[in-house]
Amino acid sequence: MYHKETNLVHAIFGTRQSRLVAISITFLTTLFTLTLLFYLAITPSTAFEDDVEAYHIPTPSPLEGVWGFGSDGVGKLKGWLGMDGRDRYAEALQLRELRSTFDQRYPADPERPARSLNGPALERLAHCIEYNTCGKGEETVVLLSSFHFINAQQGRTGGEDIWARSSIEAFTSLNYTLLYTTAPMDTLTLYQGLKDRVKLVIWEGTELKSCLKRNESNWKDLEIDHTPGKWQKAINAQIQEEKKESGEKSSRSGFGCIKRDGYEDGIPLSKSFTFHFWEGSENPLGHGFTLAPEDFSQWSKDGTGNRYLGYSIESRCKVIELPSSRQHRGMVLGKRAQYLNATLKDWMWRSDHSLDKLITSMPSGLDKHGEEVEFEMIATGGTTRDGVPEVLYDGPIRNLGTMQQDRWFQTLAESKFLLGVGKPALSPSPFDALCFGVPFINPITWFDQTDPDNWTLWQTQHNGLRGIPAPYVYNVQKGNMEQLNQAMRDAVSNPIGRYIPPQMTREAVMERHRILVETDWTEQAEKAVEELYIAKGRDVSYDDK
Repeated sequence: MYHKETNLVHAIFGTRQSRLVAISITFLTTLFTLTLLFYLAITPSTAFEDDVEAYHIPTPSPLEGVWGFGSDGVGKLKGWLGMDGRDRYAEALQLRELRSTFDQRYPADPERPARSLNGPALERLAHCIEYNTCGKGEETVVLLSSFHFINAQQGRTGGEDIWARSSIEAFTSLNYTLLYTTAPMDTLTLYQGLKDRVKLVIWEGTELKSCLKRNESNWKDLEIDHTPGKWQKAINAQIQEEKKESGEKSSRSGFGCIKRDGYEDGIPLSKSFTFHFWEGSENPLGHGFTLAPEDFSQWSKDGTGNRYLGYSIESRCKVIELPSSRQHRGMVLGKRAQYLNATLKDWMWRSDHSLDKLITSMPSGLDKHGEEVEFEMIATGGTTRDGVPEVLYDGPIRNLGTMQQDRWFQTLAESKFLLGVGKPALSPSPFDALCFGVPFINPITWFDQTDPDNWTLWQTQHNGLRGIPAPYVYNVQKGNMEQLNQAMRDAVSNPIGRYIPPQMTREAVMERHRILVETDWTEQAEKAVEELYIAKGRDVSYDDK
């Protein structure tokens, strides 16, 4: 029996091919073991924090081109082997210390709940750096320093909040690390702890202005109910002591926020953009550093406008299933009685109850059961304390009352058109309507009497829609009841499918956000300083250089 087994083993491993297989397996096993031992031997630890450069391998690497490795692959391999000159353990430790410092200085509270998101985000960043598992974009940090981003996380539905929600979605899709702040000093704390990893700060205008103004004499006034500023006071005392000992006459100070002469540790203005829903500039560097939800340059007389970032409602609207049939009705855009007051000058459709006549003269239609029904107009506005819908309009417009967003979406999707009445301007709701296959009637508030069909000269309730033709958008001149009557009837008899403007698709919006983050704006900032300040003889109190 023993001889049979011996012969069997010899038969298996006695051939030349089998010996080659065995040798190959042994070689690969030995190579893997040596590689692992080499990795463990050279991985930097806290004891070698001052000798990081000793592990740097100059480029180009001899590994490039071997086994199909390109430069990216080699970089990843070198990182995995601990040979890329980075002490990942020390970097991760620094991030965890930043998390601890931030939590102590600016603890989360009910008024600032988004702060609680920063700790886990910093830990994820620290973990992926330590173990070299960061995905593309993950080491890029964006500071969101407008309260609208916090509102978005809380589910609020104002226009700015919907825009902010879209930006959060775009940044998240790009895998950037997002951190939330509510005042200049918590923004500064995170920036100083992260430095070059921060590629972009999106400010609320008032907070950027406070950051720009902050100095040694006014910090207490600017930080009431936000941050104590004690840490910067201690830094300033240390700097003054250093000056005293060395006889230094430098203007360096421990108080500041935006980078400037004397406060080099501040946030560069070239990384500071302002989140602003309207047309005017809200940044000291002008339009180019003021972000906009709409492409205002398309309807300004001189072609200037804030930087178009835009937003998308595609993801949230597509989760709403379209109804198999629509109710025989139209819906009014406007949730406040002041928007539907026919006696005010902002009212679009005359004060003689002409709109009432159009509503009551609309032809009847069929409901979802195939039975004939009268046309009606609805609104979704306020509700009294007793839970009864308020009377928003003195006429045949039935108010269904305040609704949660999901129910409001469904109500809109079941209607045949959305009617604008002049306000609110630039509301995202018409885009929701189009995505649900509901046409929008867009009032033209002003037009050139000598060239009334030139839409590029129109001022409308929503200028972002004026270039979109029927059957999606019906642009109707203010007070022109004949045009309005035709638009209402056409909208009812010509149903549309889902429509999302090309510039508002999820992909288009994500690309603009990528460009915003991954572009170095220093040159444009210097140009803005030259044009807005130096050329006009105005003082400049900050310096990005």
